[in-house]
Amino acid sequence: MLGTRNPVIEKAPSTGRGAQRAPVRANARFREPGFNPFDVELFDLSSTGFRMITFARPQIGKHIWVNLPGLQPLEAIVRRGEGNNYGCEFVSPLHPSIAEHLQAKLRRPDRGA
Repeated sequence: MLGTRNPVIEKAPSTGRGAQRAPVRANARFREPGFNPFDVELFDLSSTGFRMITFARPQIGKHIWVNLPGLQPLEAIVRRGEGNNYGCEFVSPLHPSIAEHLQAKLRRPDRGA
């Protein structure tokens, strides 16, 4: 139907974010300058950032490089962390069409389906 939005993509609640984010499930890699890369799992993705789970312990405020499927490495800043869960912000936001493509490609499958 025209005008219908994808129900998986949500507008961020009142956190100051204006980008649409989507629950995704994908393997990726990140690295801090001067260190070897670490494997991560991506769980949320928007044009402005992502949420990852990793056993590495990046420091809040650190610049990292993340390899998302099909893209060259992107620079991001670790903005928050809790346990192994980290929220990161892209230094240069993804173009909205690229973010939408990745969200569709990496969409987390519905558990009820």
